[in-house]
Amino acid sequence: MSLTGQLHHGELGRWCETTFTGTASVVNHVRTVAAAGGPPVRPVGAVGEDHWADVGGAAGQRLADLVDPAPPYGAMLGMIRAGWLSWPQAHAQAAAYPSHARLPAPQRRRALALRRTPDGWMDLGTAEHRDPVDPHAEAVMVDLLERTRAYQAAHAPHGRWGASPGVEAGLARSAWVLGVCEGVYRSGRVDPRLASVLRAGGGVAELRALAPDTAVADLVDLAARARHARLVDKLRATGHPDGRHDLRAPLGVAAPVLVPGWADGDLLAGTPETTMLIDVKTVLTLGDPRRVARWCWQILAYAWLDTLDLHHIRSVALYLARHGTLVTWSARTLAGALLGNNNPELVARARDAFLQTATRVIRAEGGTFPIA
Repeated sequence: MSLTGQLHHGELGRWCETTFTGTASVVNHVRTVAAAGGPPVRPVGAVGEDHWADVGGAAGQRLADLVDPAPPYGAMLGMIRAGWLSWPQAHAQAAAYPSHARLPAPQRRRALALRRTPDGWMDLGTAEHRDPVDPHAEAVMVDLLERTRAYQAAHAPHGRWGASPGVEAGLARSAWVLGVCEGVYRSGRVDPRLASVLRAGGGVAELRALAPDTAVADLVDLAARARHARLVDKLRATGHPDGRHDLRAPLGVAAPVLVPGWADGDLLAGTPETTMLIDVKTVLTLGDPRRVARWCWQILAYAWLDTLDLHHIRSVALYLARHGTLVTWSARTLAGALLGNNNPELVARARDAFLQTATRVIRAEGGTFPIA
């Protein structure tokens, strides 16, 4: 399972439902803030069932690229799982991204296993299975990664949106393919659309052409909404109350790992000393209170799981991409609001109880916690 699965139908979800008696108030707050952002971005025209998950994955990838010039970790792991990329090629590609480019040679040879933290590195020690790899598929995936990386460097380096809707559309097509590849990693199911193109001998152009025009247009509109909401400025301001920040530096860290193989977030924004953990949501409506509740439980759980303070999480947020709204709390404030009582001793006891339960669950599922 994973943290997400646990919160849906596991022991941790039941613990949260019993313990967080203030959840309804927090959910109402999220809805109120979202409504203040105005009407949500909607797809233009009819869309298929795959649209929502595909656009969600692609939007998350686009924001990760905006924040951190790092490898698309989940997508590359999905390529490996599908037999489209070997571990040696994955490490070589990961080492070519700006985030990893200055690693010493021994670390570059296993770059995909190394993840940035705000002030250092985490070594996931990934087990590498030498499964068969389709040579044609591998050549295509390497080409995709290299072309996408070069296009981003030229037209949309970290911290910058594309200069035109056409640039964002180009980024959207690549992000769509990478998002689908990450779906392979998350679900364990090889996507039949990509597999069919690769079996037929297709290349990068054919893969990018799979992205429906409606999905591309939707992603361009989501980028425009984020730009209008001044999302980059808000992320840059995190941890910089005086307004001073290095425009050349990444806005944060993409795909922070809290528990290897079990819990990883979307984004961290901030400085090496203090960060905001952000989960990206691309749903059209917040009508399901249980879903919104799980979002709030999850971002607090991320902060609590960082027991070694590797990520320096001091605040948490939901970015509601269709509303262009960033809903933020300090981690302590959200904990108190969910508990319905902000007494520091009560919050500390609840965190301890959560970690005891999480430790038992993670170990029962074959994970390691606390992490080394």
